[in-house]
Amino acid sequence: MRVPTVGADPGRIPAACRTLLAHRRFQILSISVIVLNGAVLGAMTFGGALDAMGEVLHWVDHVCLAFFAMEVVVGIVSFGRRPWRYFGDGWNVFDFVIVVASFLPGLRENVTILRMLRLARIVRIFRSMPSLRIILVAAGKALPKSAGVFGLTGLVMYLWAMIGWIAFSKSDPDHFDSVGKALLNLFQLVAFDDMGNVIRESMAVNMWTLPYYVVFILFGAFILVNLMIGVVLASMEEAQKIDDEDGQVSADTALLLERIDRLQTTVDKLTDDQRRAREYTPFRQTGNGSGGDGVELGATAVRQGSLPAQDVAGSGPARPPAPPWPPARLMR
Repeated sequence: MRVPTVGADPGRIPAACRTLLAHRRFQILSISVIVLNGAVLGAMTFGGALDAMGEVLHWVDHVCLAFFAMEVVVGIVSFGRRPWRYFGDGWNVFDFVIVVASFLPGLRENVTILRMLRLARIVRIFRSMPSLRIILVAAGKALPKSAGVFGLTGLVMYLWAMIGWIAFSKSDPDHFDSVGKALLNLFQLVAFDDMGNVIRESMAVNMWTLPYYVVFILFGAFILVNLMIGVVLASMEEAQKIDDEDGQVSADTALLLERIDRLQTTVDKLTDDQRRAREYTPFRQTGNGSGGDGVELGATAVRQGSLPAQDVAGSGPARPPAPPWPPARLMR
């Protein structure tokens, strides 16, 4: 699961959920539960095991389902105020559908669908193990690219089967009586299934079948198969690059979310400081408004070191203005 790392405030619930999902021990526990669930499903196929430990097996299956449900809930909560981002990953959608469908009344009573849902939980091991996930992505990317190789292989096999039917249908009807039999014979050669016996049986009837088989094996069984292997390897490299890019994106997202958490923490701290500053006022007019109480409060603030002395001097009653200098009589 692609989850961001914890930010600067680990006390928050989404940050704690992200920490839990990213923890190595939790990932190992998740893989262990998937393996245990698969073993329980396999044990349920034996009648003797159901008779001896049927209740225990069903109880373990329910515990595994509860763990998967908890993992989905924690994954949704880990995205905080944006829970819809959980469904941005296809694996997360797959987990959510499997878990929710296991609790639906209409599907839970259907034994066949319930077994399929239980079996689908084992597929979750692909998302828990990066190496298996890369192989699965590579297989998905190799199928469209292999269409050309499949088409070329089918065309070559059909043409070679027609040549074999034209050349050996009368001398070797067991292998070349029709195009269908010839195709089945060539498919055995491509798959290397009992290839020696097929060649020996045909050579016992007609020796010219040997060069026919050798040419097809060199071109069909080696060149075409190696082309398929090359397509799969190229898809593996592409899937590895995509996984590396996704990992880099996940790391950048984690760093961004960590900085957002730190910024939120700083904003909360500044908000608290501003609130406390508004609650504190150094001067409050009390009594008849003569200013004596205000001067006393100001003096207290000066002694506490929170207000300069000149502010206290100016907080009392207004002083009369100083007379002009020099006096008017001296000017006379």
